[in-house]
Amino acid sequence: MDLSIFDDVLVLLEEGNMSRAARRRNVTQPAFSRRIQSFENWLGRPIVKRAANRVEIEPALSENIVELQALIRHVEALRQRIAKYNAARSTVTVAAQHSLIVSIFPDFAAGARDAQPEVDFRLRAANHNDCISLFLSGEASLLMCYERDGGEPMPFDDRIVRATWGRDRLVPVIGGALRFTLDRKGAPPEDTPMIRYPPGSFFADMLAGASTSYSNHSGSTFAESAFTVGVKEMALMGFALAWLPMSLVYSEVQSGALIVCNGDTETLPLRISLFARPTDPVAMRLCSLRHDSVEPSRI
Repeated sequence: MDLSIFDDVLVLLEEGNMSRAARRRNVTQPAFSRRIQSFENWLGRPIVKRAANRVEIEPALSENIVELQALIRHVEALRQRIAKYNAARSTVTVAAQHSLIVSIFPDFAAGARDAQPEVDFRLRAANHNDCISLFLSGEASLLMCYERDGGEPMPFDDRIVRATWGRDRLVPVIGGALRFTLDRKGAPPEDTPMIRYPPGSFFADMLAGASTSYSNHSGSTFAESAFTVGVKEMALMGFALAWLPMSLVYSEVQSGALIVCNGDTETLPLRISLFARPTDPVAMRLCSLRHDSVEPSRI
């Protein structure tokens, strides 16, 4: 079967109309309809109900659109890997939290490229739990994630290679007009709105289990989000106070666009950890580039 038919089905799902979908695929409607019939023959069941002037997409298809999109991405990635395969090069799939992709991974990649110039990277950005799932399922051979410094290490077995890339810390920051509301000790007013992390997310759990003002904040909640890059932008606009990794806001703190509240006396130490699957020797070598004694001087 022509695998481009999967793209036809996805376009049909997006348009919900045979004529519009055919136009997007640059084919006639009869030709497009035949391609959908080919997919139905392969699937072994109909996916649309055809009427005189309209079609109805079966729930069995529409409810699986996410899996279909993922399948198309995987097929295209496989095609690219096979087409561009080079025995002299290796590709390492890295699962990392969004904030680490922005703040830490570029430095890691630069060091890795110096030590292993033949290595390319495939990045999978996700939240903390999903990154761990990607690593455990074998979809990523290298995991970069935060752990609470001084806390219990990740419960991986002894076969997993582990290293510490560096250290970071969560700090409360404020920007925009809110910078001018701090008192002499750098504390914000009690009614200052705050951006919170969703309950059950990694940062929410870390902050809830620590002695910080995050848990007993009495102001309103401006927004709730686990996407730290977006939280940073909202803090820069002066919408609310936010707890963010120092590595992510270092430049803005240095420039004065963001101010660390409470005179930088309140902080939650974090460890940036690397984990490598023992089945991937390249990932294992990359995992050993830095050691526990290394701490980024800027943090």
